[in-house]
This record gives sequence, structure tokens and C-alpha cells, in this order.
Amino acid sequence: MPKPVEDWQDDLSAAVAALQAKAPADLLKRVNIDREDDEVVTDDDLVHLLRTHDQRQNAAVRALALALADWDYAQDPSWDAGRRTQPRTVERRDLVYRLLRVSNDVAEAMTASAAVATIRHTTVGLRWEPWYTRQRQYDMAFYWPHYKSYLLEQKGWNAESVTALDLATTEVVQRLSDPSAQDSYQSKGLVVGHVQSGKTANFTGVIAKAVDAGYRLVIILTGTIELLRSQTQRRLDRELVGRENLTRGLADGGAAEEFDYADDKDWLDGKFVSHGPDFSTRGYPGIERMTLLHRDYMRLQHGRSRLRLHLRRPELPFYDPENLLPADVQLFVVKKERNALQKLIQDLKPLRDKLKEIPALIIDDESDLASINTKNPVKKPGERTRINKGITDLLRHLQRGQLVMYTATPFANFFVDPDADDIFPKNFIVTLDPPPDYMGVQEFHDVGWNTEDDKDDPATSNERAFVRPVGPPPDSEEPADRGQREAEMLTALDSFVLAGAVKVYREDNGQPPYRHHTMLVHESTGTDKHSEQAALVRQVWKTARYDRPEAARRLRRLWDEDYGPVCRARADGFPVPASFDALVDALGEARRRIEEVGDPVLVVNSDQDVQKHQQDLDFDRNDVWRVLVGGAKLSRGFTVEGLTISFYTRKALQADTLMQAGRWFGYRRGFKDLVRLFIRRDPDGPHRVDLYEAFEGLMRDEVAMREQLKEYEGFDDEGHPIVEPWQVPPLVSQHLPYLRPTARNKMFNAYVDSSGDAGKLRDLYGLTSRDDVQGKRNNYRLVRPMLTALTDTRTFVAARRKPEDPPSTFEARTGTVKATEFVDVLEKLAWELDEWENRLRPMIRFYRGLIEDGRLEDVVLLWPQLTRRVIERDLPGLPGAQIVTRKRRMPPRREFVGSDAKHRATPTGIAGADLADVDPQAAALRDGDGRRAAALIYLAADIRDRGDGPSPAADLPQEPDPADIATLISLAAPVTATPHGRSVIQWSVRREAARGDAVVPLE
Repeated sequence: MPKPVEDWQDDLSAAVAALQAKAPADLLKRVNIDREDDEVVTDDDLVHLLRTHDQRQNAAVRALALALADWDYAQDPSWDAGRRTQPRTVERRDLVYRLLRVSNDVAEAMTASAAVATIRHTTVGLRWEPWYTRQRQYDMAFYWPHYKSYLLEQKGWNAESVTALDLATTEVVQRLSDPSAQDSYQSKGLVVGHVQSGKTANFTGVIAKAVDAGYRLVIILTGTIELLRSQTQRRLDRELVGRENLTRGLADGGAAEEFDYADDKDWLDGKFVSHGPDFSTRGYPGIERMTLLHRDYMRLQHGRSRLRLHLRRPELPFYDPENLLPADVQLFVVKKERNALQKLIQDLKPLRDKLKEIPALIIDDESDLASINTKNPVKKPGERTRINKGITDLLRHLQRGQLVMYTATPFANFFVDPDADDIFPKNFIVTLDPPPDYMGVQEFHDVGWNTEDDKDDPATSNERAFVRPVGPPPDSEEPADRGQREAEMLTALDSFVLAGAVKVYREDNGQPPYRHHTMLVHESTGTDKHSEQAALVRQVWKTARYDRPEAARRLRRLWDEDYGPVCRARADGFPVPASFDALVDALGEARRRIEEVGDPVLVVNSDQDVQKHQQDLDFDRNDVWRVLVGGAKLSRGFTVEGLTISFYTRKALQADTLMQAGRWFGYRRGFKDLVRLFIRRDPDGPHRVDLYEAFEGLMRDEVAMREQLKEYEGFDDEGHPIVEPWQVPPLVSQHLPYLRPTARNKMFNAYVDSSGDAGKLRDLYGLTSRDDVQGKRNNYRLVRPMLTALTDTRTFVAARRKPEDPPSTFEARTGTVKATEFVDVLEKLAWELDEWENRLRPMIRFYRGLIEDGRLEDVVLLWPQLTRRVIERDLPGLPGAQIVTRKRRMPPRREFVGSDAKHRATPTGIAGADLADVDPQAAALRDGDGRRAAALIYLAADIRDRGDGPSPAADLPQEPDPADIATLISLAAPVTATPHGRSVIQWSVRREAARGDAVVPLE
């Protein structure tokens, strides 16, 4: 019989705290140190605790999870000496369990309660002067520990997410200037998150730590709409500013009529963070809000300033610790709107010389929106957009001002014209991993899908599980299109109602309440169109007749054919109804909530006439179960809570616009299996609009960018940064060749002279264009001799997309060529110009260097042979050649998508990399001296007269012209090709005198 948890959980918390302060050691020995023999806590007691309580319910379980996360993340801890386990790995966690001396059952229960931490951040930056030491963090900690506790106890964050946030925010704050140093500088950095993935939590944590460290002026620049500004203001007030700061100066503690939150449910329920009634008397700074929930910055009259500096020692500068540490913080949450910024700047001016003494932190949220200088420098040199000018003016007045920009779409920030006084992130770039239960682009697409496999199983195919195509454009006048559109909207509304019923069912079976359940219809940014779309939704809702038997039959069919299979495969342990009949009562409750205010539709735009006739959209004050129709207000920055169904047909082609429009991304704990994306897919139409494919292309670009920064983060053996921020634009342009400096009369100063990696397969798919007849014939002519020499057919073990997938194999024709011959062929192939200059030429220089140094001798070639959907054609000198179908990317990207996922592990294994599954044939082809590379080759249909449309292999004649064939090559260098197996890069500059500048004038 397990001991009552209440009798010993405090001992567990104390033991964990002691071990966390030192090193993992015998856990139960520490727990039982003061307990009598008949009260000894056992392994069985620990297992019982961990299986019956989670991190949110029990403080001891939470403390243990935080300690495990700390140990997971620890870099080179003393207790790991001689073992060299890597952070965030199963090996590290297993070591911790051994040091804690817990049984296998306890270890298993610990892992179930707190999985191995894997969230990470990546940093590329300049060297900096260390000042933000652990001791200084500890001595000044106040707002950060309160915010951390709020996330754990109020918001229910798990230990991994909070620890990852702790580390990422420290990474940012330590790269700012020391606020109390006599010699200060302006640091400018960029934090790259994901759409709707917790960027606000990150900058709230940065603000908390910066305030603790001594920053006393904090300015948050939100988006361009009041809805987003007020949402940000409320989050900061609730999670950082806190009850005591909010009610300072109010006689009755917040009940005054003018108080923002007098009737706020969270305020009345005590859900705003509290710092204690006497915190200011203990020497901690207060926070004074200069903006309110529904009021942007307002300037005083007659040139007076609302800013005040209270100096304890007037003879000392404000940044001296004696003045700085007790001074209150002044907090501004301001729209990126010209008038608001100008009011703030005018209020700063009366402080004159004192401005240069104020340590200030400027947070630029959604920094690629309105902050970037979009004026053409060629036509109007020095003229900036008004918002850009406002931000640079702030920095000019605040000499101790630090700028930290946040975005989920970093491409504009990377390629902004980086004048000395502009906003280029010259000091650091930090990229963040998404949190657990986040659904982003990768969760809606099948990355690296095996081309032979059908997408018919929702357990394995994200597209099958979550994506539902819709067809006609929203502005079509065709009667048939109107009918199809109404039918698609009906299916979307049925999905909304059914998903809501499953949420109610889960509430009835022990899950926390789902306050919000929303559907988003996003088809246009024009307010006139929103009324039409809302009318269509209301009409279809009315004709759906959810109180009639025909609706029940429709919903039953939707459950049986769609939601039932997906929920059973993707529920992640949340309750799933045994059948549709179990949802009957829940359906009634879901419908009641949706219709509670009399109208299931809420239009969210700037149309004042529309807004005054409907309830405000306020996720904080109200439970929202509605269909939202809108445009810009819902497409950028604003968090749509509870979003489950998205109906998206808007055409947006720019990469940053597309990514920000992806409102269906976000945190979806407890209902990931219920999410559906209805998205326009019209690939065969006159304009070839396939938004799903466009998002997939964008995902590949973003993943490539993030992975590349991971490869080059950190410092070399001499302590120099491998990559500095000014070198990031040309680095990113290797994968995004269409990105250029904003000024057409400038170019990137840095360029990659040589680059390569070890044991990683790289797709070299940026071949010449589809209509380059001679180029494609030349490519086939060069590759054909190598293919005809592949006479040995072997069976290899296929890579698994998921560890639980059953093992499988594939066949490939194989052979070996001299490395010099293979590299000569690569150099002679016809490539897109950008692909050649940015990727191939540096890579070929890397390979020639390996050959010259005697570290590369030959290349194993693999030509995979499909067993399903085989298309064979007779090519010149190569009869019966297998031709595959591969998609070219949509403009402006025209290269092919990546190689087949199940083939990718084999060449890396031949090149010497460790394989997840034992593959005897790959092992047999390895070179014992580590001087062998490996390559995949495919022949793909690329029919020259198809424009940007599909080019299936089945459409080729039996004897096709090589001008309709593309030769696709993927290459892996030996694992011994680089020191420590890390990617290597060598830089050159076009203007040595301008080293450190991202762009320089064209020659």
C-alpha cells in the first residue's frame, strides 16, 4: 500500500532542491534522510506519485520535472565528466537516472511524467562582454521568478517549456549592454519564433529579466492595429506588471470606475500575477504603465513630459546602481503607428541629456511588419518609411537603448538595407523551437513522403488527417462554383460543430474546459468582402438545420469517414468517443455554445458600422465559440484562441505574407486531432493556385534556413564566431536565391567561397529551367555513362518516417566512379545561375579540396528502382529506364522538391554515418579509410511545354527526348570530411574595407 502523498511530498521537494543545487545523486537516500525506518519512502511510493499526479497538480512532481529538465539541458556539467553525454538526449537522461539510483519502474514513470527535454534555441552572433553572470541573475531576481511561477502554476506550462524559455531569454539578455556600466553600447538582435508559438512569452521573459538587471524604460512596439496592442497590453499587465503595480494610486485597490480591469473576470478571480503587498519596501522596482488596456500612448500638453527620473544621488548618473536599482520602470505598449511614435518621441525630448543615461529596452514585435524601410533608396536616398524613421529616432535619442526584434517571418529582417543607424540585427540572431503541442507547417504537410506510398492512412499522413481541399476562387460568379462553395462551407461548418462536440465530450470525461472553440474564414483583406463572406456563412448555417435528423445523418457520416479514424489515430491519449452515438448530448451543448449570443458569426475588421452591431472579440473576458470572418486583423500577430477549423482561400504569394497568414498554426493541446484546414487547391486552373503547395515550399525554405543556422552556430577552436549576423543574408540566399538586398544598387558584401559538411545528404535540385532544351540534353548526356555503368543491383533497408513504422526495403542499381570524374560532371551540368553561384560552386571547391588532400577517392552511385507505379521509357543509350514524377517548386522557386525519404539514409550510411537500422548492403559498400562519398540519382519527367504545371512521367512518349528529362542528384560527403563532423564554411568579402557590413554598393 503506497504511503499517502501528503506525508512525504515536502521531503521529495526538499531533496530535489538540494540535488538540483549540486548534482544528481541518490534520490531516495536524500528523501529519507530524516524519516523513521517505518516511514521510509520506497520506489513504489515514487511510482504511485508519478502515475497519479502531474506537474500542474503537484508541486513535488513539478519540482522533480524542473530538475530533470535542468539536467537534460546542462552543458558539460561536472557530474558528466568522463562520460560526455550530449544535452537533450536519452543517453543524458539515462545517466541522470543512474546517478539518482532509481529503479527501472521509477525511471519509466519519470519519463512518462517529464519526457526528455528536446526544445532548443540556436544563436548566431558577435562576441560580447560577459556581465549577466549567474550570481548577478540570482542577486537581482524578482520579476523573472514570479513570471516563471505564473507560467508553471497558472498557465500550466510544463517544466521543459519553462526551462527552455529560461535558457532562451538568458541568451538574449546576456547579449544586451550592461545597464549599469559606464561604457554602454546599442545591441540589436532578432528572435525568430514560429507563427502563434509563444513569441510574446519570450519577450515577456526578456523584459522580466531585463528589468531585474536594471533596465528602467521598456517600450513594446506591437503591430499596426489596436486589437493586437490591447491584447499585448493585457498579457503584460496580467503576467508581468501584476496586481500591486496595477492598483498603485487607486484608493480602493482597483474597484474604481476608471480602472481597466474592474470588471475583468480573470482579475476578479485572482488570476493576475501578484508580487506581494510590500515588494517595493524591499528594494524592488515598481512598474508604471504609461499606456492602458484600451488607450495607446497619450502625450501631455504644453511640452511637458510624462517621464520622470527620480535620482537618489543626483550627483551620480542615472545608470549608477545607487540610482538605477531602486528606480521604477516605465512601460509603454505602443502601436507601430506614426502618431503614437511621434507622441512618445516628443515626450522624450524634454529630458535632453538625461536620455543618454537611461538603460532602455525596445521590443519590436512582428518586426517585419511596418518596421522595415520599404522606400526605394535609389529614388529617394535616406528617406525612410515613417515607422522605420520613428524606431531609428527612438534609438538615436536613447543612446543606451537596446533593440530586440521578434518575428516568425525573418526573411525581411535578414535582407533589410543595414545602414549604421538602421535596424539590422547586427549583434545576434536567435531562432526558437516551437513548444510541445504546437501545430506548424510541418504538422500539416508530409515532409519527405515516400513517393510510392498512398496517403490513405491518417495515422501516418498529415495531409490525410488534417487537410481538406476546396476549389473555386472566392470571387467566382459561376453558378456551379457557387454551389460547390456552399457545399464546401457546409462541410467546414459540420466539422466545426462536430469538433466542438468532441471538446464537450472530453470536458465531460475529465479534461479542463475548452473556453474557446473557433473557426476562421479568411479569404480577403477587403472589408466589403467580409460582409459577403459572413452572409454566406450565416446562410449555410441556417440551411444546415442542426436540429433536424438530416443534419444528424450528415454528422454521423462525417464522424465515421473523417473524425472517427483521425481521432483514434491522433488523439494523443485524450478521450475518444466509442461511436457517434456517444456524442449526441455533446452535440446539443456545442450548438448551444455556438449560438449563445444569437449569431454564430463574428466579423473582425475595421468597419465601424459592423463593429458597433456585434459583440467585441475578446478572448480574455469572454468564452468564444464563434465563426470568425476577417482579413488583416486576423492574419498578422493577433492570436486566435481555440482555432480548430480554418477556411482559407486568400491568394498571397510573398513568403512573409503567406507565413503570417497561416493562422491555423498554433498551440493545440487537447484538440490536435480535431483541427482541419480547408485550403484552396486549384493546381489545374488558369492561374494554378495551390496554396497548400505554396505553404509546403515556404516550409522547406524556413526549415532550410533554421537548419543552416544550427549547423553554423557557436564558435570555432580559436573562439571566433563561425557565422556572424552580417554573413547570414548570403548564407540564407543559398536556399532562397530570390532574396536580394532591398536596394537594387547594392549587393551582399560577404559571399561563401567554400562550404561543405560530412555524412549529410544534400539534394542538388536547382537544375536548369524546364524550357532549357540544350541544357537538359547536356545534363542527360553527362549522366548517361554513369547510369549505364550501374550493373550491380542490391537490396537496401529503407529509412522509416517514424520509429514505429514496419521495416521495408528498396532496390537500387549501384556502381562506383572516381571522385574526380563525378565532380567534373557536377561542374559541367547546367544549373540555375543562382544555384550555381550560391551553392554548387562553393560545394565543388570543398570537394576538390578533399580530393587534393587525399580525403576523397570515389563515389558510390545509387539509382533506386521503384516496385510500384513503375514508368519505364527508352532513352537514348538507356532502354527501359525508370522515370519518376517529381514536382518543381512554384515560382519564384523552380527547383525540384527533395529526394525520396526512404532512400535518404542509405547514401549517408555508405558515407560512414550511423544508421537507425542495420543495413548490411550499405555497410558492405563503406570504405574502411573513410574516403568514400555516396550519391542518389533519379531521372524525372520535366516536359518542356508544361509551363509551371505538373509533369507526370506517364505523359512521356515511349521514346522521350532528353530535353523532357531532368537529372536529379543528391550527394553525401564522407563523415571524415570535416573536423568533428561539423559543417565548414569559408568566407570572402567583396570590399575588405567594409568587412562587417552586410551590403555594399555594386561595382
